[in-house]
Amino acid sequence: MRNFLLYAFRRILMLVPFLIGLTILAFALGVLSPGDPAVAVLTMDGSSEPTEAEILAMRHSMGLDRPYWVQYLSWLSGAVTGNLGVSYLTHKPVLDELLRRFPVTLHLALWAMGWVIFLGIPAGVWAAVHEESFREMVLRIFALVFISVPSFWLAIIMMLLFSEELQLLPSSGYGDAVHMILPSFVLAAGTAAATLRLEQASMLETMEKPFVLTERAKGLPEGYIMVHHVLPNSLIPVITMVGTFFGSILGGSVIIENLFSIPGLGSYVLSAIWGRDYPVIQGYVIVSGTVFLVFNYLVDLSYYVLNPKAER
Repeated sequence: MRNFLLYAFRRILMLVPFLIGLTILAFALGVLSPGDPAVAVLTMDGSSEPTEAEILAMRHSMGLDRPYWVQYLSWLSGAVTGNLGVSYLTHKPVLDELLRRFPVTLHLALWAMGWVIFLGIPAGVWAAVHEESFREMVLRIFALVFISVPSFWLAIIMMLLFSEELQLLPSSGYGDAVHMILPSFVLAAGTAAATLRLEQASMLETMEKPFVLTERAKGLPEGYIMVHHVLPNSLIPVITMVGTFFGSILGGSVIIENLFSIPGLGSYVLSAIWGRDYPVIQGYVIVSGTVFLVFNYLVDLSYYVLNPKAER
């Protein structure tokens, strides 16, 4: 237990430089983005033509006339205390909007994770056991197709087939569980297929390890060896992929949420990008980046639990 706590503490310390770099990146997005935030605010109605004096006054009120390092420290102090600014478009606190939409994206991510775990891993185990059979080769082809197909193209095909032609599933909206089936499957399809291939390769590699051959020489049942020795060891690289995937969903579901009209983080930041709503973009980078780092941290801890000797 003591070794685990030390390992967890060291990993937390390693996250600090990444968090600092994340804040610098988020702040730089507002500074380096094309256009002037003061002009964007003054011309929000689409018809105003602010004078130079009005622009200078707005820049002063927004603190944009201060040195960059002063702006960064001021913005960082607010971000640390939960103040990510106010949206230019909605005039609402950015953090409140992000927290309101986060459960929607989390719901989508959990559904996508379900597809990956309950399709990818069992299929990979089956493919390893039935290697080189005709059905395994067909499954391998399907996996390669789903890995290669872009998610937006797959989303369009799935909507045309299951929503327009068969009329089995809704093509947009958020509410019942049925609304999550299509977007979550599209979001998870490529990773589920990659998980299948990785689990199959990991299973086949583990089955050739000396300790497995020793267990077989002892006369232990093949099913017992697979469940208690091969499967746990083969899951280590798969857990790393799945954990990274889950963290990336929370920060990378922009296209899918927009296509299926899901009111999550992705659709929120996309509208902010079109409207040059810099506080929202900065807040999104901070929140999604932090979530990604946290999930990678949890993956590291789970990796240690499965194989404590790996980090010694």
